[in-house]
Amino acid sequence: MIPEIITISMLLASHQEKDLTPPLGQFLRNGYPINELIISRVTFLGDCPGEKISPVFKIGFLEKTSINLGEDKYRRIKVENMNTGGFTDRKYKNKGFSSQLFNVTLGSKHRGSFLTVQEGLNRFKWSVFNKKTKEIFVTGYSSLVVNINNSTQNRSYNSVREDIRCFGGERIYSYYTQEKKDEILSNCPKDIYIIETKGVCPGGQEVTLTSEKIMPGKTSGEAQIIQNFY
Repeated sequence: MIPEIITISMLLASHQEKDLTPPLGQFLRNGYPINELIISRVTFLGDCPGEKISPVFKIGFLEKTSINLGEDKYRRIKVENMNTGGFTDRKYKNKGFSSQLFNVTLGSKHRGSFLTVQEGLNRFKWSVFNKKTKEIFVTGYSSLVVNINNSTQNRSYNSVREDIRCFGGERIYSYYTQEKKDEILSNCPKDIYIIETKGVCPGGQEVTLTSEKIMPGKTSGEAQIIQNFY
């Protein structure tokens, strides 16, 4: 009976040891290994709804195989997210040191120089290769857990602006002088012009609040609104 118990205990210990075997590649932040990354996401409500994701900058990668590659100015490491298809291809001249640093952000596909990740467990395939000869020296797999720090903020217009333009013609901005406005309006075809009221959000995005097509009357104050757009 006792030998049987010992055998089962040994098998369990062996299984646990296998599960705890560290991967041969790891992500670095500030030079230290990480298994988890937190990305901040702000959801804006109010006049200017939207979303802002703050990428994590200056992340490195280090492979820990026993292969002695030596210094090679053409050597690079490619880290590809098997969840999103996003990847980063960075310089990797010296074994035992971090790769060239890269940035990480949320995304569902490849995005330029950023390595895209999703919330939860992300699995990666990496390979060390020679850029000139295309020779692949070593490949491996790694993982990273990504948590999202969600928050909400109310966002209002920075300003509200009124623009005028000839119907189908040149726009008159609110900061133009009255003389400039009169000059443009005097050349409006059929004396029809449009007044647009716009809210200007942080970052410059504009939201049209009202748009009115107006035909001035013969007498001052008799301008007629002939169409509204909302």
